[in-house]
Amino acid sequence: MKNKVNQEHNKQDFIESFREGEREGLKFLYKTFYSPMCYFLEKMNLDKVIIEEIVQDVFLKLWERRSDFNHFESIRSFLYTSCRNAALNRIQQHKRSQQLANNYITQLDLIDLPVSHQMIYLETLREIHDAIETLPEQCRHVIYKLVVEDLSPQEVAISLGITTSTVYNQKKRGIELLRQRLRPDQFFCLLLLLLYY
Repeated sequence: MKNKVNQEHNKQDFIESFREGEREGLKFLYKTFYSPMCYFLEKMNLDKVIIEEIVQDVFLKLWERRSDFNHFESIRSFLYTSCRNAALNRIQQHKRSQQLANNYITQLDLIDLPVSHQMIYLETLREIHDAIETLPEQCRHVIYKLVVEDLSPQEVAISLGITTSTVYNQKKRGIELLRQRLRPDQFFCLLLLLLYY
């Protein structure tokens, strides 16, 4: 019983050290939770590299918010909740990307393009994505989610915490800016991607 009390006391000392920005406290938490968090994410069938990225990101967020935590259990809860949410986001992004890739492949199969044409098509998509990256921040996020993540305007609004009318306004703005930055054939391809929205 006495040992358990001492362990709890030592644990709280590390928490206080962590809150004060001392590395010993962070090392204690990292050593305590790193492996269990990785194991937790492995059960969600994520790639090892993605697991490590998520765990590192979550620990970074914990460090940035260290003054918010007074107790070991609140830190444990934050770490696992953040891991789960980040994993679910990655899984959803993967599904979206896979769906988009499948859509591209289906389109290519349907029109039976020669390989050289497929390469041109995929290169055009890459250049469209590069052009999207040059847009102003909110505009870029909206166009990216519409084109790359294949979300509806309503889904984009929810994802970004903005109104649907803002989505439409930013979409219109993005189209005008991209019209100036893309070649006519690239811009036509962009319009096809946005056709349904």
